[in-house]
Amino acid sequence: MIHSRFSRPSLALATVAAAVLAGCASAPTSNAALDEARAIYSRASGDADTARSAPLELRSAQVALQQAESELKAGNDISAVEHYAYLARQKSATALQAGEIARAEKAVGSASAQRDQILMSARVRDAEKSAAEAQKAREQAGKSREQAEKDRQMAEQSRKLAEQQLSVAEAAKAKVTKLQNELAELQAKQTDRGMVLTLGDVLFDTGRAELKAGAFSTIDRLAVFMRENPERTLAIEGYTDSVGSDAFNLNLSQRRAESVREALVGRGLDGARISTQGLGKANPVASNDTAAGRQRNRRVEIVISKS
Repeated sequence: MIHSRFSRPSLALATVAAAVLAGCASAPTSNAALDEARAIYSRASGDADTARSAPLELRSAQVALQQAESELKAGNDISAVEHYAYLARQKSATALQAGEIARAEKAVGSASAQRDQILMSARVRDAEKSAAEAQKAREQAGKSREQAEKDRQMAEQSRKLAEQQLSVAEAAKAKVTKLQNELAELQAKQTDRGMVLTLGDVLFDTGRAELKAGAFSTIDRLAVFMRENPERTLAIEGYTDSVGSDAFNLNLSQRRAESVREALVGRGLDGARISTQGLGKANPVASNDTAAGRQRNRRVEIVISKS
């Protein structure tokens, strides 16, 4: 009788190894949502203005992208891969928007400085021209009265133009002051992302997404501000503490952000100007180890875009 060189335990181990290799081979190596997230993150991280304007969003996008890639590599549920890919895509898109705003502001600032220089040069030239013509008029005693009247009219037009330009500058300054006062009344704070208005969890019942009555005075003021500044948009972000499952916290934070959006739309704002995102326990502003810290982390942040 001829005996096999392999014992039964060895055959069993070989079978298990083959099954493991087959499982690894079946794990997906690509995902459309992840590929899209990689592409938009690459575009955002490679843009200098975006990197300067939104470092926090880029870092959050990078972390989410790495997590998505880890989930895919581990062969975990594809919904987890797509969830983190979605977060990376949203954060990258927010960063790109901040970069575009920074470029626009830079262009506006450059154009404003150039305009001021042109106006100043024009006023200097007008003043020098008027002075020269006045001197010439005095030196030429025989100059006709009609020509002298024309010179006077030109000087008057230059003066009126200068007054109009000054009026425009004062109106622009008044608008900026009014805007600053309105943001101060809303208690919005300047951050790396722009002006941020925070609604604490006291405006919601525990575990609930419906706004309580105490929130509506702030919502009303914000609606008035947005109607008076139609060039601005809002990004509403919901956050929770670390208590509870990730799925529950993501869902609750999204529903709370949507509640704020619905309240603003109900006050006449165009829903296209408002985006929402539930981020669950991400980006805590305080430690989750204490009750006070967890209360600060349960919040809705409203990011007011720059004009």
